[in-house]
Parts: sequence; structure tokens; C-alpha cells
Amino acid sequence: MKGQFKILIGILVIIILIGILLIWKNYQASGSVLIQTDKTEYQPGDILKVKIKNNFRKEISFSSCYPYYLERKNEKWESYKYTECRDFNGQGNSIEVRKEKAFEITLPDIPDGLHRLSIPVCIDCKEKDPFREDKRFYSNEFLIK
Repeated sequence: MKGQFKILIGILVIIILIGILLIWKNYQASGSVLIQTDKTEYQPGDILKVKIKNNFRKEISFSSCYPYYLERKNEKWESYKYTECRDFNGQGNSIEVRKEKAFEITLPDIPDGLHRLSIPVCIDCKEKDPFREDKRFYSNEFLIK
């Protein structure tokens, strides 16, 4: 009887440890990324300044080839290519936990309307790993006139 009780206690301890590990892993993989443009109206050819703040609990990276996509709102958000990209892989930009980065984009000749930036990120990727999209975050909306 004592042997069965010890086995039961051992199994319960293992189940509790696995539960704690799963909760911790989900906690670390949660959070948000704030993407904010400097203005709410632009014209094609304007310089758009954007800040990205990592409120995630892990470092995030975005591709050096397609660090962002442009999306235009018709009835729903539609992503479109703004330039050719030969090699999607490879990080070039990473943001540590609770840090932010800013960069500038010269807006290509894009149609009028409501737009936003769509930024795919890789969570906790290593520098030489191929880029993989773990999550996607969006900027505030802005108008192209």
C-alpha cells in the first residue's frame, strides 16, 4: 500500500511540473507589439516614420527583405506587394524585450485610401535561422491621398 501511495505522489508531482512548464511557456509567448506611425495622412512618395515597441516577453525579429507589408482596406484588409523581394529569409532587425526601434519608409506609388502596415515577426529566433512568421502585428490606420 505504501509503495502505491509513493507512485501516486510521484505521478502527481510530474503532472504538476508539466503543468507549471506549460503555463510558463504560454506566459513567455504572450504579449503585444505596438506599431505606431508618425502621422495619420500621407501622399505617395512621403516618408513614413514608424516606431515598433516590443511588449512581448521574448525578443522579436522581422525579415530584412520584407520587414513589413502594406495593406489597403476595401471591404476587408487586403495585402499587396509594393516591391519585389528575392530572398524572404534572414533576420536583419530584432527588438529586445521592452525595447523599441524606429525606421523610415518612403511610400511607393500606392492607391488612395485607408492603409496600415502589417509586420510579420519571428519570436525568439536566432540570427542565422531562416525567417519564420510566428505572429503578425498591425500599425495604426493611415490615409493615403
